[in-house]
Amino acid sequence: MAASDGIDPALDALAVEGPLSGVESALRALPAAQQARRFKHRLMSGARSLAPLGGVVLCIGIAGTVEGPLSVVAGVLGLGLAAALGIRGMFSTRFRVPGHAGDYPGRRPELVVRVLQRLKADLAPDTPVRLRLRPDPRPQGPGSSLYVLKRIKTAPPDVLDPWLTLETRLADGSHLRLSAVERRRVRVSDRGPNGPRRRTRIKENDALFLEARLRVKEKRHPRLAALSLDRARAAVRLPPGAKLQRLRITGEHLRLRIQLEETWRPFVPKDTGEEKSSTPDASRAVTMMLLSLYQMLHLARTPVAPKVVKPPREKPPHPRSRSRRRRSG
Repeated sequence: MAASDGIDPALDALAVEGPLSGVESALRALPAAQQARRFKHRLMSGARSLAPLGGVVLCIGIAGTVEGPLSVVAGVLGLGLAAALGIRGMFSTRFRVPGHAGDYPGRRPELVVRVLQRLKADLAPDTPVRLRLRPDPRPQGPGSSLYVLKRIKTAPPDVLDPWLTLETRLADGSHLRLSAVERRRVRVSDRGPNGPRRRTRIKENDALFLEARLRVKEKRHPRLAALSLDRARAAVRLPPGAKLQRLRITGEHLRLRIQLEETWRPFVPKDTGEEKSSTPDASRAVTMMLLSLYQMLHLARTPVAPKVVKPPREKPPHPRSRSRRRRSG
């Protein structure tokens, strides 16, 4: 059995450790917990938004039932609150992007499910799996479709949301650690293409960073530390929409980090149209990352083939030089 089958309120994430079957059962029970959390969040946000309206109704009720100066004060206060609410609604700084990929509630859990399905053949029986997953993006955070308009002159620091940590031991004895971090970056620009000042433009974009760490035994791979980064980079294969961000190799560790665009999906069928063909497939990216890491281990065992240096080819004499020699003779 897994150590936990629900979302930990302290971590705001699903924290579970146990065999693969227990982790899969916890992921299957996750949609019901997500639905309850969303209902509670909507209820609380609705109560917060209706609280000022309740104050307006209360002031109007007092103004209509009580005589004297109190009724005048309550009426003026009610009208002031109503006007403030109207202006706030007209100039709201929050907006939601329709059709954003973050609106899909099962985007993060489905990615974990597909990764575990692909790892099942490489895991030994009853191998413990440690998982920490935040299934929903934070409000106004990376991966969410809610944005806030701000008037700023300088770009604020990046907002990071580390929402996935998956650790297990593979059948060959190596230790695997997968992690996912989403980033929201704000860019502020007030210069045109030719240099003159223009109206300040603020642009926000998200990105997903997937990192795979593989820890192996140094005695089984003694030549790993001598593997050059050029040969290792040549072994990296990534799907469309993904680009290599970092690669580190030591005597016992392989570390590969890639970046995906904000429109990533947990799975993209191969028979999609041209519009969706450029959408990054996150589960395929994880699979290709693991294959790239094992290809690096294979390269570390294979010595570099010596370059064959061809002898310089002698140029045949020009026919005119031959004719000149004959004439001179």
